Amino acid sequence: MKIDFEKNIGLFELDSNLTLRLKPLLNYFQEVVGIHSDTRGCGLKWLMDQGKAWVLHRIGIHIHRLPGFGDELKISTWYRGGNGFRAYRDFEILSKGEKIVSANSLWLFIDLNRKKILQVPEEADNWYTVEKDKALDLDIDTWRPNLNFEPETVKTIGLRPSDYDPLGHVNNALYFDFLENLTSLAFDDKRRVQQVVMQFNKEILKGMDTVKIGMRKTEDHYEYKLFSHEGIHAAGNFLLFPEQDSLGV
Repeated sequence: MKIDFEKNIGLFELDSNLTLRLKPLLNYFQEVVGIHSDTRGCGLKWLMDQGKAWVLHRIGIHIHRLPGFGDELKISTWYRGGNGFRAYRDFEILSKGEKIVSANSLWLFIDLNRKKILQVPEEADNWYTVEKDKALDLDIDTWRPNLNFEPETVKTIGLRPSDYDPLGHVNNALYFDFLENLTSLAFDDKRRVQQVVMQFNKEILKGMDTVKIGMRKTEDHYEYKLFSHEGIHAAGNFLLFPEQDSLGV
């Protein structure tokens, strides 16, 4: 079962180039997952009553064209099934029939009280039904980030009470906001991320004042990691749009 919702991009979701930021893009994905779960009777409130939650562990995103001001979007998602402790979900965003964003992701099913990863419930196939279509040609199951590198560029990010979600940790979408803060520091403001893969390693819990995000250039991409005195919170790699395509034109 594929499910979607339609929306127009809000002005507050855009950058100075009138193109969509990464944080609201991730919020769209989270929203459509919530809609899918709610329509199947296994939404956030139901899960929290059971002391359980789905937690995003890895996501890969390819932006074919940057969504911009005035674009009407259809955001779609579907469940690709589970295997042991891992579940898979894909996403697409269309604008007037044009595919502009593709993504796939790996999720973990968590016991909130015991802070323990559980096997994917057999019932999940019935909750969502299984669709085998792949939105993105990325093996999110075997991909691994490089955690052991010395960043060439580092930015310190201050944390605020509003950065925390109902589960008491910094929401995943904000990690992409932190990444955009870093790329804005390192590159011209008109350069935008075209492809990004991220693995979430460690929660950013209340009580922390700052985190750092650093990056370095390799032969074929940029590596980055989000870290603090508590360890590495997330890591991955990204590519930028070519300069002439930075604004999606």
